[in-house]
Amino acid sequence: MSDEDLDDTAFALMGPGTYVSVEDGTKISNYINSTRSAQAVISRTKSIKMTAPAVASFSSRGPQQLCANLLKPDISAPGVNILAAYTQPTTVTGEEGDARVVMYNILSGTSMACPRVSGAAAYVKSFHPHWSPAAIKSAIMTTSKRLKITPIGAEFASGSGQLNPKAAVNPGLIYDIDLVSYISFLCKEGYQDKDIALLTGSRKYSCSSVPQAKGADGLNYPSIYLQVKGDELVIAGEFYRTVMNVGTGNSTYKAKVTSPDGLSIKITPSVLTFTQPNQKRSFKVTLEGKPPAVEAWYLSGSLL
Repeated sequence: MSDEDLDDTAFALMGPGTYVSVEDGTKISNYINSTRSAQAVISRTKSIKMTAPAVASFSSRGPQQLCANLLKPDISAPGVNILAAYTQPTTVTGEEGDARVVMYNILSGTSMACPRVSGAAAYVKSFHPHWSPAAIKSAIMTTSKRLKITPIGAEFASGSGQLNPKAAVNPGLIYDIDLVSYISFLCKEGYQDKDIALLTGSRKYSCSSVPQAKGADGLNYPSIYLQVKGDELVIAGEFYRTVMNVGTGNSTYKAKVTSPDGLSIKITPSVLTFTQPNQKRSFKVTLEGKPPAVEAWYLSGSLL
């Protein structure tokens, strides 16, 4: 197995044993085949320090190819070595000869992370039963805990950060999306009227009957991502956002921007003032600069 797999995940075995990396396995095999009296010593366990939480090596990374200017993934959640209910028709390992059947097993993968996010969404919904799926998603993304990882393209691994359900109940502001906005976005992405009718189940909507989507992404999304093609000499993009106040009545939010060298991020207006709940305010994010060098193909900033 690879070193990353060994570090990330626990595996069930047919009997008492352990996993080793391919490199170590080759050394062991060579040793066994080089002597008639091969011997081994079981030493004490040696602990290693690992950054946690961290994105698992087997977790899917972005960017996605369907929509050029939408960042994926959206969020990270616990999905490694999870004690979970297990199906009875199969055995612990699924291997031939394994007759063990259990009610619970240690599992890893998206199938473990997804239920955590689904549970968080249901938790937020219990406090705000009238919120739309987009509003709940916004609350989850904008209140996540940023992971302490610094490799190139970290957001392509972690998205907005680690799930934080308790904070998601009170996000302060939300980015909501209604049906017409989704249709405008799909039209911007090249969908035709027949596609819109198929998706909505109605011929009531068409690309000519909805407002034209604005900005590089055309959607009121909780994250901002601009894809720059290799032959483009400058970075230039505008993103339009509308937020709704779901916090206290009288509140003021001031934009705090962090940007890398060579990239300008401008927020207009930079201060939003609300006088009552459910009030909406809009702003524009303008990105300008030069594309990063080939060896640094990714620029990352933040808007708080």
